[in-house]
Amino acid sequence: MILYVARGTCYFEIDDTMRFCSTEDIILLKPGEKTLMRFRGGRYQLRILELRILPEYLSELSDEATDLEEGFRFVPFKVTVVHADSEESMLIKNIALKLSSMGQETEHYGQKLYEKSLISMLLVLSLRACIEADKVHRTKNRKHVLMDDIFMYIREHLTEELTLERLEKEFFVSRYHICREFKRLTGQTPHAYIVKARLDLCRKYIEQGISIREVYEQGGFGGYNHFFRAFKKEYGVTPMEYYRNLQIGERERGSAEI
Repeated sequence: MILYVARGTCYFEIDDTMRFCSTEDIILLKPGEKTLMRFRGGRYQLRILELRILPEYLSELSDEATDLEEGFRFVPFKVTVVHADSEESMLIKNIALKLSSMGQETEHYGQKLYEKSLISMLLVLSLRACIEADKVHRTKNRKHVLMDDIFMYIREHLTEELTLERLEKEFFVSRYHICREFKRLTGQTPHAYIVKARLDLCRKYIEQGISIREVYEQGGFGGYNHFFRAFKKEYGVTPMEYYRNLQIGERERGSAEI
């Protein structure tokens, strides 16, 4: 079975290890294997394209040099993930999307042969990519986490309480690894990154005319004093001064137009 994550994020457990997958990742299950996938939640509903191949069809698609049925039976893993940044992922993605839409298209010349060729190419690319992905995973022998997933998670839960403990439990990776990767990628600590993102959100709320009290509450700040100090440090003015400067600017633009 080949699963293509068209949208959303999810995770599953295999051999006591949590494996995460997100948009455009590919999951391959060895024949006879099962896994329980869980939707991790968030703004985007999970959408997965599923391709099941019977052994007889694998034999039909094989040739003298390549036995696809044998390839799937003897791959060195039970379940594995090919992440979207792999070399073959773009080709696999395009083929999977094309196959999923063919049922709604008008039948053209050579339709069956064309479909068979696409499936053959998808299977070969998937086997190559999955074997390589599993090899890399075993060689590194370390927990793998996509920082893009953590950034997305923070954006989706920005107004909630976000701590290193929460991120650690959500992604099954140590807070020290998260801090190290945050510093490497953003030059900031996770806390500083979250505060900056909340301040950007609050600034947009102020520009929309929302009251200062509602702004800091909707922006995820637990109290006004924390919000006040962080806002002034980031922008050089207090929230109310920022609001008044906006009002003055709008009046001046209105006068100029008259």
